[in-house]
Amino acid sequence: MNFATRAHRLQQVLAHLQAVGRQQVARLGLVTPVGAEGDAHLRALRATPRARRAFAAAHPADQASATRTAASLRRLGAKSDDQLAALLHDLPKGQVGLLPRVIHVLEGSPVSGRARGPLARSRQTLRLHASVAPKLADKLGAPRGTITILQELARQESRTTSRGRATGIDARVRLLLDIDSGVAR
Repeated sequence: MNFATRAHRLQQVLAHLQAVGRQQVARLGLVTPVGAEGDAHLRALRATPRARRAFAAAHPADQASATRTAASLRRLGAKSDDQLAALLHDLPKGQVGLLPRVIHVLEGSPVSGRARGPLARSRQTLRLHASVAPKLADKLGAPRGTITILQELARQESRTTSRGRATGIDARVRLLLDIDSGVAR
């Protein structure tokens, strides 16, 4: 594992810890909740009340990551379906705790295979979340374009290699994936 990969994984773990810590401080009324900016973004995108409630119930690490990703996409001029997909794509992770998330990141955030060992069930949920996201988004009333983006996201996450220059929906999803995984843009 090279230095950049290690540094990125450490950065992800720190972001998880920061989101959980901020949420605890928000409960004291000292800062805004982690999901406040994401909820405002969901309102601007005219997300359904079900989608907004699901986002509000998400783990703080998912809220923070999704909000950063969607904001980056908005700054880059991405379509509303792409931004909404960014805000919804981690919701299937549910309330998986912080420790399984840290282990998942340190494992390299695998998206296939069977998780074994400590906290295997939670880690398996993390591995499979992208494949569940399109169905959940449909249940939450997301538009067809958002569901299509999430389907393609699941397909691309399951591939181990990328193929050539992406265009169309492939390029839109690759941008979402790159931003979400910390690839510099």
